[in-house]
Amino acid sequence: MILDPYHMDVIEWTDKMSSFYIVGNSTTMTLMDPENWREWVINLLGNPDPIGQDAPNPYDYDDWRKWAAAFFLSQELF
Repeated sequence: MILDPYHMDVIEWTDKMSSFYIVGNSTTMTLMDPENWREWVINLLGNPDPIGQDAPNPYDYDDWRKWAAAFFLSQELF
């Protein structure tokens, strides 16, 4: 399950996402600066995407919630 981003801020969402074993890993950094959310995503998912789905590229989005919603939908649809 991927968390819906519209009910929390970016720090809360990334903290919760890091704790999911399916996406989090022992090297997942804690997001300290909300402006660095794209780097956090790359740190979490890496390349290739370890959860086996095509996650949207965070650099294609200006707003973290739009990226997270696209990520949420891409994972829920499979």
